[in-house]
Amino acid sequence: MTDKQPLNSDLIDKLYWLRKFRMAKNERTLELMVSKVTDDYHVHSAIMAAIYLAECQRERELAQGRFLTH
Repeated sequence: MTDKQPLNSDLIDKLYWLRKFRMAKNERTLELMVSKVTDDYHVHSAIMAAIYLAECQRERELAQGRFLTH
């Protein structure tokens, strides 16, 4: 495993994905990011659940005008 690859336990953590999705400064960028990881992990239901929850939270943040990077 390389340093760039996350551990499996990271992949099922909503906060891991939320940190990644916070790089998106608008809804279109978020949509592209989510589409990419969905293609990569669509067969893993626990990972997809974490991605979905993080996406929902980031959508709420964007709607509120919150552009946090941490």
